[in-house]
Parts: sequence; structure tokens; C-alpha cells
Amino acid sequence: MLPRFPSMFFRSLSIAAASIAVIGLQAPAANAALITNGFTFAVASAGGSLATGTHFHSNTGGAFGNPAGKAEVGRYFSEEVRGLSEYDLAGLSNAASAFVTFNVFKAGGLFSGANDTPFTGSITVEAYAGNNLEDLADYEAASLGTVGSFAVSPAGVSVGDVFSFDITALFNTAIANADSSFGIRLRADPVNPDSEAWTFDNFRLTTDNQCVGASCDVPEPATLALLGLGIVGLAASSRRK
Repeated sequence: MLPRFPSMFFRSLSIAAASIAVIGLQAPAANAALITNGFTFAVASAGGSLATGTHFHSNTGGAFGNPAGKAEVGRYFSEEVRGLSEYDLAGLSNAASAFVTFNVFKAGGLFSGANDTPFTGSITVEAYAGNNLEDLADYEAASLGTVGSFAVSPAGVSVGDVFSFDITALFNTAIANADSSFGIRLRADPVNPDSEAWTFDNFRLTTDNQCVGASCDVPEPATLALLGLGIVGLAASSRRK
């Protein structure tokens, strides 16, 4: 024969369960990843000097008919080409983690028949303070630090491959400095002597622990503990009745 329990006991459990469910609905996770797309372009030097950017190889104007939003890295005859991507920092705050990620668009440069052969070597990724504009001066803008580097070769890298770099410390420094934009610059290191290049696109910044709006108002652990005690007290009071 099954034991009998007072109906009030079941009612108190139902109240407690309902209260827990309400708390669950009111406490969404705060660690939501936020993706910011990069503003990407390519700048080249000219006139024999590799220190100053003089014209675009990829930009929204498309002076040479090249597609916009591409980061070309390497050489075009006597020119050095650097790929750049900037991220608007408006509305962003300190992150528990921040990563810059991009894809290989082409094993070669943007000029068919001229520099469409990929080189074998290393590409360095640098950070700089951007301005959310396609700016020729970003080619030589002061470096805020080296993000990292990666090796490229026709045998080891393919179109569609993905590269990702942890920029948490540099990103949080930019936030602390109230910078309007965070930029990264890809350059061949050392500069390849031949007219060869690689091209990258789909640049994005992924930041974790970003809160926007009222959805981030999650109760503190102490508040949740008090709410839990309230639920237990409510159940106990119902049992006494």
C-alpha cells in the first residue's frame, strides 16, 4: 500500500518548483559571444620605397577593378602590399577573451597574371589604432604590438583555411585607451623579393563576456542564495500549515 502525503506537501513543492523556473527565466547567461565584422582593405607602396603606403589594391573604390574587402599580402613587382582590417569599438567593453579570425581567399595576389603566385614564408600580424576608414597611412601606422605570425606555403595552406589569434590583452588596452577602432595589419616578414602574394578575407572579431542592455542584469550569487532561502522558507511554511 502506497504511503499517503498531505496535499499541502505537494502544493509546497509545486510552489518551489515554479519559483525556481521563474528565476531560471530571469537569469540569462551573461557570457554571450559577440562577432564584429572587419572593415578590410589592402594598401601598397610605390616608387621603390617600402616604408610608405601610396595607393590601394583593395578598397571600396576599386581603382584597379579588384574586389573590395580583401587583405592582400606580399609583393607586386617592386611594391610591397599589406592587408588591413579594422573593427569599430563603439559599444564594446572589456572582454574575458577576444579573437581575430580570417580566411584564406586566394593562394596568390589580386592581379591575375602578375602576382597570382603564392609565396613560401611567414606573415606577421600587428595591431594598430585604427580610425574606421580606408586610410593609406594605416600601412605604416605605429604598431601597438605583435599579435602573432603564421607560415604560408602552397603545400601547407589552402583556400578556405582559417587563422585565429588571441588579442585579448591588446583589445582590452584599446578599450582602456578609449580608441574608436582596433586595427590589425598583415605583412610579409621578411618581404618576399618576388612578385608573389596571398589574399585573405572574412575578417571578424569575436569577443566573449560582452553585455548589452537589460538582458545582462543577472542576479549576483548572494541574491540568488537569498532567493533560494526564500523558496525553502515558503515550502516549510506551507508544510506547517
